[in-house]
Amino acid sequence: MTQDRNGARDSKDAAQAADLLVTVASTLNDRLAVTADELARSQAMLREASEELMTAFRGAADRIVAAQRASVAALPEKAAEYGVVLDHLYGAVQHLQSHDLVNQLIEAQKLRVDKMREKLGEALSLATPPIAHPGATEQWIERSRQMLDCIVAGIKQIDEDTHAPRTDKKHAGSVDLF
Repeated sequence: MTQDRNGARDSKDAAQAADLLVTVASTLNDRLAVTADELARSQAMLREASEELMTAFRGAADRIVAAQRASVAALPEKAAEYGVVLDHLYGAVQHLQSHDLVNQLIEAQKLRVDKMREKLGEALSLATPPIAHPGATEQWIERSRQMLDCIVAGIKQIDEDTHAPRTDKKHAGSVDLF
C-alpha cells in the first residue's frame, strides 16, 4: 500500500515537473517572439533613419558642390570653405554606411531567436500527446528528458551556426562579424 502511494506521489511529482517544463518553454517562446518583433522593428527603424539621413546629407553635398562651382570665379576664398564643409558631409555619409554592419548584427540575432523558437516549439510539441499511463513515472520522466534534449539541441545548434562560415549565395560578399 505504501509503495502504491509512493509511486502515485512520484508520478504526480514527475507530471508536475513536466508541466513546469512546458510552462517554462512556452514562456520562453512567447518572450522570444516579442524579442524577434522588437529586433525587426529596430532594424526597420534603423534602415529608415539611415536612408533619410543619407538622402539629406547627399542633398546638402550636392547643393554645396553647385554653390562652390558658381562661386569659384566670383569668390575664390569661399571655395576652400565649401571644401571643408563637403569633407564633413562625406565623412558623415561614410559613418552612416556602418548601419550595414549593425543590420548584420540584428539579422544574426533574429536568426538565433528564430532558431531557438523553432526548437522550443518542437519541445512543446513533444508534450502534446497524452501519456498512455499517467500513473507511470517513467513516461513523465522520458517526456521531460526528450523536451530538455530538444531545447539543448537548439542551444547547441545556435552556438554552432554562430561560428560557421557563410556559404550561401544570398550573403556572398557580406562581412561575417562573429
